[in-house]
Amino acid sequence: MTDKFRTPSSINRSPDIDAGWAWVIAVASIFAAAISSGVYFTFSMYFPILLNEFQASRAATAWVGSLNNGVYMLAGPIATLFIQRIGCRWTVMVGGMTSMIGLALSSLAPNLVTLFFTYGGITAFGLCLNYTSWIVAISDSFNKKHAVAFSLSQSGVGLGIFVFGPLFSFLISIYGWRGAMLITGACTFQLTFLGALIFPPRIPKDPVGCESLPLANDKICTDEEIKTILNTLNTELPAIEDRPTTVPLKWMTHCSWMLHLSCFLWSVATSIPYILLADYARSLDLVEYYIIMLSTMGIGDLVCRLVIGPLVTVWKLDVTKVYAVSQLVCAITIASFPIVVNGIQMIIQGFLFSVTFGCQCLLLALVPRALFGSQNLNRIFGITMFFGGIGILIGPPIAGLLVDSTPGRSYWVAFVFASVMELLATAATIGCLFFAKRKC
Repeated sequence: MTDKFRTPSSINRSPDIDAGWAWVIAVASIFAAAISSGVYFTFSMYFPILLNEFQASRAATAWVGSLNNGVYMLAGPIATLFIQRIGCRWTVMVGGMTSMIGLALSSLAPNLVTLFFTYGGITAFGLCLNYTSWIVAISDSFNKKHAVAFSLSQSGVGLGIFVFGPLFSFLISIYGWRGAMLITGACTFQLTFLGALIFPPRIPKDPVGCESLPLANDKICTDEEIKTILNTLNTELPAIEDRPTTVPLKWMTHCSWMLHLSCFLWSVATSIPYILLADYARSLDLVEYYIIMLSTMGIGDLVCRLVIGPLVTVWKLDVTKVYAVSQLVCAITIASFPIVVNGIQMIIQGFLFSVTFGCQCLLLALVPRALFGSQNLNRIFGITMFFGGIGILIGPPIAGLLVDSTPGRSYWVAFVFASVMELLATAATIGCLFFAKRKC
């Protein structure tokens, strides 16, 4: 069969779509997410150590983590360019090597400025290449089971927090923060081997039975025979639920901008607890409970990401509405952090925050696909990540400045600020729903 007979149905009926090697890619993405999230979400463990090591302000030290988390998302459009040029497989492999180099250089950093470039720049860029590539790879490998597969793959984030939180704490206590970063770099190098498992879906040898069509024999066809061929090809096109409908460009512009704004505000809000929680626990003399809380947060994140995807698929929920509800609950949870008075409350509070945060992270990748279709996922998601990166970049330094400027260095102002940002993100998501319904 020649390439001119290969329609989109040939890809959708590939043995590697929703089955076969697609599940190998999904399982590999679990471990990749675990490794990258172990680096991404555990910087708060290094935060008080770096404060003592370099004797800088909280606002300045927070830039190390915010740069890492910000570049992680800011580089989304660049990652999509890599994917378009060299594919998901090679992009993940390049990302694994880049993050390894960044962490190795970070272990030798003599000052905070060096960490800005190594940990905040090089390491984050490598992790961004990895994260974006796996999202696109899962989208390319799954159609009807995409939500379930993506939920399964993202469960690796919670697994990474659960496993690497105590592991990094142990490594820091034995080898110091420099040795821990060097060993972490060796872990991120494993992303290269996981990326080697990504292969494009195979194309069936004869997806539409073209050997029975007149043109397969290279002969001149009558008008009736041509109509028969076109009808046959049209009937082979599957009913893809996520295919975007034809909508006015004005609606897509308004809706997408609301989505980008929501992601920006959400990133400002949720980056603050993950960066400052360790120092907050130290201010309450609850450091011994922090490691337990971090593992508990990993469990909450893991369970949430495993459950949300199947629920959305089985109950046919509107992912944008669920996303808005999770943002509202998260805002309430963040606002409740200042009332923590003991270790048990901190563990419970961290668990509730991780559940709402995990739900938002999972849905943030599903919402663009639901609104704009998988064909536009690369472009829309890359821009959304860029705006999210700006939010993460400025959130923790602002919070650190608020803490330093508050009498007694109280954290309540920082958490209230984060809660307000999350409420505004909820309003932006509701605005996205408004424009989606009006289509004007």
